[in-house]
Amino acid sequence: MGFAGLVSVGSEVDLSVGEICMATLDDPNIEGYVLFLESLHHGDKLKAFAREAARRGKPVVAYKLGRSSAAAEMSATHTGALAGEDDIADALLKDLGVVRVEMLETLFEVMPLAKKLPVARRIRKRVGVVTTTGGGAAMVVDQLGIRDVTVEPVSPETLAKLQAASIPGTAGRVLDLTLAGTKYDVMKKALDILLEAPEFDLVVAVVGSSARFNPDLAVKPIIDSADHDKPLLAMLVPDAPDALAQLTEAQIPCFRTPEVCADAIAAVFARREPGRVATAGQVPDARSLKESDAYALLDELKVPHAPAATFAMDAPPADLPFDYPVVAKVCSAQIPHKTEVGGVLLGIQNAQQLSDAFTTLSHNLAERAPGIACDEVLVQPMRKGLTEVLVGYRVDVDAGPIIMLAAGGIWAEIMKDRSIRLAPVTVEVAQEMIGEVRMLQTVAGLRGTKKGDLRALAQTIANLSNLAVRPELKVSEAEVNPLMVMPEGEGVLAVDALILQA
Repeated sequence: MGFAGLVSVGSEVDLSVGEICMATLDDPNIEGYVLFLESLHHGDKLKAFAREAARRGKPVVAYKLGRSSAAAEMSATHTGALAGEDDIADALLKDLGVVRVEMLETLFEVMPLAKKLPVARRIRKRVGVVTTTGGGAAMVVDQLGIRDVTVEPVSPETLAKLQAASIPGTAGRVLDLTLAGTKYDVMKKALDILLEAPEFDLVVAVVGSSARFNPDLAVKPIIDSADHDKPLLAMLVPDAPDALAQLTEAQIPCFRTPEVCADAIAAVFARREPGRVATAGQVPDARSLKESDAYALLDELKVPHAPAATFAMDAPPADLPFDYPVVAKVCSAQIPHKTEVGGVLLGIQNAQQLSDAFTTLSHNLAERAPGIACDEVLVQPMRKGLTEVLVGYRVDVDAGPIIMLAAGGIWAEIMKDRSIRLAPVTVEVAQEMIGEVRMLQTVAGLRGTKKGDLRALAQTIANLSNLAVRPELKVSEAEVNPLMVMPEGEGVLAVDALILQA
């Protein structure tokens, strides 16, 4: 990889990374960008540059420090505690089409692969592996598996073509040509067949010691296959400098270690085509709404919630607009986390118990939150779903609006099973987020278990994320926790909400 220029930005007190890169996008001699980031500043400038680079097909690769959870940014909601600085940076970079790598070495080796596989090209991310060394291929497969990249076995149809071409070796998870693969005709025919096989989106050729001792012969079939539309890359083990130089000259992505090879593939696969541009920005002086007002805003956004009625704390109702059992909760903008002050009472079965609950809530407030004004109680019918999730929106100071889906309830911060994207998102992107939260696999209908209404969940995520294009609502944070996922066909239901609004 050659360099058109090197720039050190320091603390970006004047010009930022995004501004400098944006100013060079028209230079025809610059084919891509490599960023070493200690943190994210001037996110709006970085976002504008990355979007334009993606539109022009110029790859952007980034290595960012700060994966430690110690950098997590706290805020009024669980969303702020769950979405730490690096979690947001990861979502920001990937959603802008940036290739974020884990290893520093990958930063300087991944560019040829990023150019071969543009962010706008939609693929299913299936990898095929052909090798002359079983051990070397096993290392690549292992590293890809750690990163959740699927290595596809050869299909029966492709195997039949290999056999018809008299290709020796064994075809399992990888196509192992053994020593026969060091022969030009054998490797070239195998590559031709694999590159045409519909079950692969990318092919990795792993070459053993022949690349070190006979570099011209070992990599020639790979070089001669480089003009195929499907990406082909090479991993050489042990290190073979002359063979790597020939592959680099031919602009074939090539790697010296299985870790870097897998990191590069996973990072290129993980980036996403940029979506809609958010119009909402920072909201100064935002304050918490009481729960009843939060529900009114959820209605505006078409986020379904349980029925609710509010009553004066000193006047328990004799009748309710819904059936028992019910839950009673303190209703005050000054008490965002009600369970911490004993402000939630469940399983109330009749009017007498409800009256007693009002008294208990008043006593709990006097003991645990003295001096905080609260003269209302919110009552809702008890609901039970198949599982609970947290859906949260907030405007990050650098990344802008984000949306998060996580395992919900009071254990949300402990489990940290979550997915984050830049907001707004489409229903299709929301479905991808659902697939990334492990807990939701329990309601995906696996092994005959009851299936949750995940389609309704995806729609709700998308609806809440639309706060990013509703600046007139002046919302800085909005969190539904828990959001109950009901059985398929019955939707989802918010039973608590916390919203910060100016």
